[in-house]
Amino acid sequence: MRVENLTIANIRCFESQSISFRRKKWVTLLGPNGCGKSTVLQSLGLLLAGPEGAQNLLKRPVGWLRDETARGRLGVTVHQSANDPGQYGTKKVTKSFTYSFSVVGNTPLVVNNKTYTEPSIVENPQRVLTWLRQNALTSTGKGWFAAGYGAFRRLTRKSQIVVPSLDPQARYTNFFTQFTEDEPLSAFEQWMVYLDYRIAKSEGKDREAVRQKDLGVKAINALLPDGMRFDHVSPEGRILFDVQGSIVPTISLSDGYRSILALSGDLIWRLIQAFPETTDPLKEEGVVLIDELDIHLHPIWQRDMAQLLQEQFPNIQFIVATHSPLVAAGAGENALTLKFSIQNGKAVVEEVKPIAALRVDQILGSPAFGLISPYSPQTQEKIDRYDMLLSKRDRLTTQEKRDFEQLQLFVQEARPIGGPPAPGSLQEKVDAYLGQKLQ
Repeated sequence: MRVENLTIANIRCFESQSISFRRKKWVTLLGPNGCGKSTVLQSLGLLLAGPEGAQNLLKRPVGWLRDETARGRLGVTVHQSANDPGQYGTKKVTKSFTYSFSVVGNTPLVVNNKTYTEPSIVENPQRVLTWLRQNALTSTGKGWFAAGYGAFRRLTRKSQIVVPSLDPQARYTNFFTQFTEDEPLSAFEQWMVYLDYRIAKSEGKDREAVRQKDLGVKAINALLPDGMRFDHVSPEGRILFDVQGSIVPTISLSDGYRSILALSGDLIWRLIQAFPETTDPLKEEGVVLIDELDIHLHPIWQRDMAQLLQEQFPNIQFIVATHSPLVAAGAGENALTLKFSIQNGKAVVEEVKPIAALRVDQILGSPAFGLISPYSPQTQEKIDRYDMLLSKRDRLTTQEKRDFEQLQLFVQEARPIGGPPAPGSLQEKVDAYLGQKLQ
């Protein structure tokens, strides 16, 4: 499955917006806080969870309507992948499916000939949605994979022994952390302990358990930084890692490690559940939504994470919100980058040019971020003061000469001699103006 398009109307900061994802394998959502990135990811999560799943995830959509006197609308177009089962249509096989939900608030509204007086998510009657809920948006169906992860994804902080069992879960639980901030992603620890238990009980003869564990450990290790690897499951049921030669339980790992372990472990397990008969479920298609991928991650890890995820899950469509230029650039030249902003009181989404070839300071100064200067306000003020004094160096007053001398060493550290002017500085603006005039 791939997401082609999302329509969102009268929802939070969105008046009416159509967002094209073009079935790109990696989509980066950029923009300031409060401009709708999480709303888009949550809206996709509700739609991909299916009608029943959406009602479980968001029983009362309080605060979702921009205008409480009118209904909101969420619509999506998804594309069927080769390995997603089911065939819709007779004369012409349909591969793209569009369906929608309505959102109502406390104001009484009539939707589909029924009056609603409480906040609710209402499915709109569509033949295609009837077919999808039977063939795709189910808890037991194979393929049609989708999962979503909120910004507060983490392993449990409780110091506990994990019981070796793992029950199948409903489809909507794939999106739990998008809507429940205190919901830990415990599947990784439970899964590893469960597989270890099966292997030990069969004396290593349970080939399926061995296969799943090998797949999971390989993928998880590939996403971790150098010097950290999965080690073993203790007899007491604790997951232990080798970190620079020290054996450390998951509860003692940093939030950055735990965040990636929670996400990757949960994703691997859910892919195996969705594609049980596949040789390598990690290479199957699907959609994964991630809010604030960069949270808790060191800049080096931020730079590499998009590439690592794409290497381990090469056929997953990732739709990711981030505030990091390193994550955005690391997604590669084939990524789709969308910038969110608030214009005239409503959210607007625009596609920006590829940024993979740019330096971090160039990305920050590009339309993708629109930052005037990569320096702190205090440093930028000193650089501008220095450039102004430099431009009239032969006419400086006594005080200005003192200021200039004091600023010289500081500016040389911020902008080495012989290098280009600081991005956003007065000197860069002067150079750009002269360059235009002399052409």
